[in-house]
Amino acid sequence: MRWRQGWLAGSFAALAVTAAALAVAAEEYSCANPIAPCTACHSPELARDLAKCLAEPWIAPATAKELTSPVPASEKVLRFAKATYGIYCDGCHGPTGDGKGPIALKFSVPAINIGAPSVQAQTDGELFWKISNGKGAMPAWKSLLSDEDRWRLVAFVRTFGTR
Repeated sequence: MRWRQGWLAGSFAALAVTAAALAVAAEEYSCANPIAPCTACHSPELARDLAKCLAEPWIAPATAKELTSPVPASEKVLRFAKATYGIYCDGCHGPTGDGKGPIALKFSVPAINIGAPSVQAQTDGELFWKISNGKGAMPAWKSLLSDEDRWRLVAFVRTFGTR
């Protein structure tokens, strides 16, 4: 009889810990905290919920606006950035930057059109900050990509404004 009580108590404890962990996880994922890289591939429901963050204005801090790229745009930089974009960005933003990448379409996760005038009007520093820090369904890439790689991506994002 005692083993049953212990088993029941252990089961309830495990359930309580799981519920608490889920509650904490739910709190961690807000528009202020970006989704972890590649999470949209594994949790489309979460990505769809966080895609609602697109309705909220995303404004980089004033200090970000002043940042300038230490990486001059060149043919070599753009080739490298295109490959990086293909790995990290194409899934959501698509090959033409229109926000219709395969992950975005498959899981109904809206992604911003990076060729849009509202995106292209931002400073390089703002784009760098947004790529680095993410928001909602947009991952924060600063933990996976070097500063130089993120600046290269900014240069590549600029090419979508000329298409």
